Amino acid sequence: MDVTVTPPNSDWRDCVLERMRILIVAGIPTGVLIVGIGSRLAMLLLRLTSPDSVIGLQSDDDFTIGRVTLEGTYTLAILGAFVGIIGVGVYRLVAPWLIGPIWLHRLTTGLAAGAVVGSMLIHADGIDFTVLKPTWLAIGLFVALPAVFGAAIGAVVDAVGRPDSWTARGRTRWVLPLIVLVCFPMSLLPLSFGLVIIGFWSLARDVDFAAEVRNVRGLAWAVRGVWLLVAVVGLFALVNDISALY
Repeated sequence: MDVTVTPPNSDWRDCVLERMRILIVAGIPTGVLIVGIGSRLAMLLLRLTSPDSVIGLQSDDDFTIGRVTLEGTYTLAILGAFVGIIGVGVYRLVAPWLIGPIWLHRLTTGLAAGAVVGSMLIHADGIDFTVLKPTWLAIGLFVALPAVFGAAIGAVVDAVGRPDSWTARGRTRWVLPLIVLVCFPMSLLPLSFGLVIIGFWSLARDVDFAAEVRNVRGLAWAVRGVWLLVAVVGLFALVNDISALY
Protein backbone atom coordinates (compact mmCIF):
# COMPACT_ATOMS: atom_id res chain seq x y z
CA MET A 1 0.00 0.00 0.00
CA ASP A 2 1.37 3.40 -0.98
CA VAL A 3 1.54 6.05 1.71
CA THR A 4 1.59 9.70 0.63
CA VAL A 5 3.69 11.93 2.86
CA THR A 6 3.19 15.68 2.66
CA PRO A 7 6.59 17.39 2.61
CA PRO A 8 7.14 20.01 5.34
CA ASN A 9 7.88 22.57 2.63
CA SER A 10 4.35 22.07 1.31
CA ASP A 11 2.84 23.18 4.64
CA TRP A 12 5.11 26.22 4.73
CA ARG A 13 4.25 27.13 1.14
CA ASP A 14 0.51 26.81 1.80
CA CYS A 15 0.84 29.01 4.87
CA VAL A 16 2.69 31.70 2.93
CA LEU A 17 0.26 31.59 0.00
CA GLU A 18 -2.77 31.89 2.29
CA ARG A 19 -1.33 34.90 4.11
CA MET A 20 -0.42 36.53 0.82
CA ARG A 21 -3.94 35.86 -0.47
CA ILE A 22 -5.41 37.65 2.54
CA LEU A 23 -2.93 40.49 2.14
CA ILE A 24 -3.93 41.01 -1.50
CA VAL A 25 -7.68 40.35 -1.37
CA ALA A 26 -8.34 42.21 1.88
CA GLY A 27 -5.77 44.99 1.67
CA ILE A 28 -5.77 46.27 -1.89
CA PRO A 29 -9.54 46.62 -2.56
CA THR A 30 -10.17 48.13 0.89
CA GLY A 31 -7.36 50.64 0.44
CA VAL A 32 -8.44 51.54 -3.09
CA LEU A 33 -12.07 52.10 -2.11
CA ILE A 34 -11.63 53.95 1.17
CA VAL A 35 -8.27 55.70 0.78
CA GLY A 36 -8.04 56.09 -3.00
CA ILE A 37 -11.61 56.76 -4.11
CA GLY A 38 -12.45 58.26 -0.73
CA SER A 39 -9.66 60.82 -1.08
CA ARG A 40 -10.82 61.73 -4.58
CA LEU A 41 -14.38 62.31 -3.37
CA ALA A 42 -13.15 64.30 -0.37
CA MET A 43 -11.08 66.59 -2.61
CA LEU A 44 -14.02 67.02 -4.97
CA LEU A 45 -16.26 68.04 -2.07
CA LEU A 46 -13.66 70.52 -0.80
CA ARG A 47 -13.34 71.97 -4.29
CA LEU A 48 -17.09 72.64 -4.29
CA THR A 49 -17.04 74.25 -0.85
CA SER A 50 -13.88 76.32 -1.41
CA PRO A 51 -13.65 79.69 -3.21
CA ASP A 52 -13.00 79.68 -6.96
CA SER A 53 -9.55 81.17 -6.36
CA VAL A 54 -8.22 77.72 -5.40
CA ILE A 55 -8.80 76.31 -8.90
CA GLY A 56 -5.51 75.61 -10.64
CA LEU A 57 -3.39 75.67 -7.50
CA GLN A 58 -1.07 72.75 -6.86
CA SER A 59 -1.86 70.80 -3.73
CA ASP A 60 0.85 69.67 -1.34
CA ASP A 61 0.70 66.26 -3.04
CA ASP A 62 1.19 67.86 -6.47
CA PHE A 63 -2.40 67.47 -7.64
CA THR A 64 -4.03 70.36 -9.50
CA ILE A 65 -7.03 71.54 -7.49
CA GLY A 66 -10.21 71.51 -9.55
CA ARG A 67 -8.81 69.18 -12.19
CA VAL A 68 -10.04 65.58 -12.20
CA THR A 69 -8.17 63.21 -14.52
CA LEU A 70 -8.15 59.46 -14.99
CA GLU A 71 -4.40 59.43 -14.37
CA GLY A 72 -4.75 61.35 -11.12
CA THR A 73 -7.58 59.14 -9.92
CA TYR A 74 -5.63 55.98 -10.73
CA THR A 75 -2.60 57.38 -8.90
CA LEU A 76 -4.76 57.85 -5.81
CA ALA A 77 -6.06 54.31 -6.24
CA ILE A 78 -2.50 52.95 -6.32
CA LEU A 79 -1.68 54.97 -3.21
CA GLY A 80 -4.75 53.44 -1.59
CA ALA A 81 -3.58 49.96 -2.58
CA PHE A 82 -0.22 50.59 -0.92
CA VAL A 83 -1.94 51.83 2.24
CA GLY A 84 -4.24 48.82 2.20
CA ILE A 85 -1.31 46.40 2.13
CA ILE A 86 0.39 48.22 5.00
CA GLY A 87 -2.90 48.36 6.88
CA VAL A 88 -3.34 44.58 6.76
CA GLY A 89 0.18 44.11 8.10
CA VAL A 90 -0.35 46.55 10.96
CA TYR A 91 -3.71 45.02 11.83
CA ARG A 92 -2.22 41.53 11.99
CA LEU A 93 0.37 42.86 14.45
CA VAL A 94 -2.18 44.68 16.61
CA ALA A 95 -5.04 42.15 16.53
CA PRO A 96 -3.66 39.71 19.16
CA TRP A 97 -3.51 42.52 21.71
CA LEU A 98 -7.01 43.93 21.27
CA ILE A 99 -9.37 43.37 24.18
CA GLY A 100 -13.14 43.24 24.54
CA PRO A 101 -15.85 42.37 22.00
CA ILE A 102 -15.47 42.71 18.24
CA TRP A 103 -17.22 46.09 18.11
CA LEU A 104 -14.62 47.44 20.56
CA HIS A 105 -11.82 46.09 18.36
CA ARG A 106 -13.21 48.01 15.38
CA LEU A 107 -13.70 51.17 17.44
CA THR A 108 -10.18 50.94 18.87
CA THR A 109 -8.43 50.46 15.53
CA GLY A 110 -10.59 53.14 13.90
CA LEU A 111 -9.88 55.79 16.52
CA ALA A 112 -6.18 54.92 16.63
CA ALA A 113 -5.85 55.11 12.83
CA GLY A 114 -7.72 58.40 12.75
CA ALA A 115 -5.40 59.91 15.36
CA VAL A 116 -2.07 58.56 14.10
CA VAL A 117 -2.61 58.85 10.34
CA GLY A 118 -4.63 62.04 10.72
CA SER A 119 -1.68 63.67 12.47
CA MET A 120 0.50 62.72 9.47
CA LEU A 121 -1.92 64.18 6.94
CA ILE A 122 -2.90 67.43 8.64
CA HIS A 123 -0.34 70.23 8.78
CA ALA A 124 -0.34 73.99 9.08
CA ASP A 125 2.22 74.64 6.33
CA GLY A 126 1.44 74.27 2.64
CA ILE A 127 -1.95 75.02 1.12
CA ASP A 128 -4.11 71.92 1.61
CA PHE A 129 -5.50 73.02 4.95
CA THR A 130 -5.08 76.76 4.55
CA VAL A 131 -6.83 77.57 1.26
CA LEU A 132 -9.39 74.76 1.13
CA LYS A 133 -12.51 75.82 3.00
CA PRO A 134 -14.10 75.34 5.39
CA THR A 135 -11.06 74.30 7.39
CA TRP A 136 -13.09 72.16 9.77
CA LEU A 137 -14.44 70.15 6.86
CA ALA A 138 -10.97 69.55 5.41
CA ILE A 139 -9.72 68.40 8.81
CA GLY A 140 -12.76 66.24 9.44
CA LEU A 141 -12.57 64.49 6.09
CA PHE A 142 -8.89 63.59 6.36
CA VAL A 143 -9.28 62.33 9.90
CA ALA A 144 -12.42 60.39 9.00
CA LEU A 145 -10.84 58.60 6.02
CA PRO A 146 -8.08 56.83 8.00
CA ALA A 147 -10.52 56.23 10.87
CA VAL A 148 -12.99 54.48 8.56
CA PHE A 149 -10.15 52.52 6.99
CA GLY A 150 -8.84 51.49 10.41
CA ALA A 151 -12.26 50.27 11.47
CA ALA A 152 -12.96 48.47 8.19
CA ILE A 153 -9.65 46.72 7.55
CA GLY A 154 -10.01 44.39 10.51
CA ALA A 155 -13.50 43.33 9.48
CA VAL A 156 -12.36 42.64 5.92
CA VAL A 157 -9.24 40.73 6.99
CA ASP A 158 -11.27 38.55 9.36
CA ALA A 159 -13.92 37.92 6.70
CA VAL A 160 -11.43 37.03 3.95
CA GLY A 161 -9.44 34.84 6.33
CA ARG A 162 -12.38 32.64 7.36
CA PRO A 163 -12.20 29.08 5.99
CA ASP A 164 -15.76 29.40 4.64
CA SER A 165 -15.12 32.77 2.94
CA TRP A 166 -16.40 32.94 -0.64
CA THR A 167 -13.01 34.40 -1.58
CA ALA A 168 -11.37 31.07 -0.67
CA ARG A 169 -13.66 28.78 -2.65
CA GLY A 170 -12.52 26.86 -5.72
CA ARG A 171 -10.95 28.86 -8.51
CA THR A 172 -11.91 32.13 -6.82
CA ARG A 173 -9.09 31.46 -4.36
CA TRP A 174 -6.43 32.22 -6.96
CA VAL A 175 -8.41 34.05 -9.67
CA LEU A 176 -9.46 36.92 -7.39
CA PRO A 177 -5.90 37.81 -6.23
CA LEU A 178 -4.75 37.60 -9.86
CA ILE A 179 -7.47 40.03 -11.00
CA VAL A 180 -6.56 42.46 -8.22
CA LEU A 181 -2.87 42.36 -9.18
CA VAL A 182 -3.65 42.85 -12.87
CA CYS A 183 -5.64 45.97 -11.98
CA PHE A 184 -2.91 47.31 -9.70
CA PRO A 185 0.44 45.84 -10.81
CA MET A 186 2.41 48.48 -8.91
CA SER A 187 1.24 46.73 -5.75
CA LEU A 188 3.84 44.06 -6.47
CA LEU A 189 6.49 46.37 -5.01
CA PRO A 190 5.17 46.47 -1.42
CA LEU A 191 3.91 42.90 -1.79
CA SER A 192 7.46 41.71 -2.46
CA PHE A 193 8.53 43.08 0.91
CA GLY A 194 5.45 41.53 2.46
CA LEU A 195 6.33 38.17 0.93
CA VAL A 196 9.77 38.20 2.54
CA ILE A 197 8.35 39.09 5.95
CA ILE A 198 5.55 36.54 5.69
CA GLY A 199 7.99 33.89 4.52
CA PHE A 200 10.19 34.27 7.58
CA TRP A 201 7.21 34.63 9.89
CA SER A 202 5.63 31.45 8.52
CA LEU A 203 8.76 29.49 9.41
CA ALA A 204 7.69 29.97 13.01
CA ARG A 205 4.02 29.16 12.32
CA ASP A 206 4.01 26.51 15.06
CA VAL A 207 4.85 29.13 17.68
CA ASP A 208 2.12 31.53 18.81
CA PHE A 209 4.29 34.44 19.92
CA ALA A 210 1.32 36.44 21.15
CA ALA A 211 0.15 33.52 23.29
CA GLU A 212 3.65 33.04 24.68
CA VAL A 213 3.87 36.72 25.63
CA ARG A 214 0.40 36.68 27.19
CA ASN A 215 1.54 33.85 29.46
CA VAL A 216 4.20 36.13 30.95
CA ARG A 217 2.56 38.09 33.72
CA GLY A 218 2.37 41.81 32.98
CA LEU A 219 4.17 41.58 29.64
CA ALA A 220 0.97 41.46 27.61
CA TRP A 221 -0.22 44.70 29.19
CA ALA A 222 3.19 46.24 28.53
CA VAL A 223 2.79 45.45 24.82
CA ARG A 224 -0.72 46.91 24.85
CA GLY A 225 0.71 49.96 26.60
CA VAL A 226 3.17 50.50 23.75
CA TRP A 227 0.38 50.39 21.16
CA LEU A 228 -1.69 52.76 23.31
CA LEU A 229 1.26 55.13 23.59
CA VAL A 230 1.55 55.27 19.80
CA ALA A 231 -2.12 56.24 19.54
CA VAL A 232 -1.86 58.84 22.32
CA VAL A 233 1.21 60.45 20.74
CA GLY A 234 -0.65 60.58 17.44
CA LEU A 235 -3.64 62.21 19.14
CA PHE A 236 -1.49 64.90 20.76
CA ALA A 237 0.23 65.58 17.43
CA LEU A 238 -3.17 65.84 15.73
CA VAL A 239 -4.45 68.30 18.34
CA ASN A 240 -1.31 70.42 17.94
CA ASP A 241 -1.68 70.44 14.15
CA ILE A 242 -5.32 71.49 14.39
CA SER A 243 -4.48 74.21 16.91
CA ALA A 244 -1.87 75.61 14.53
CA LEU A 245 -4.54 76.03 11.85
CA TYR A 246 -6.76 78.24 14.02
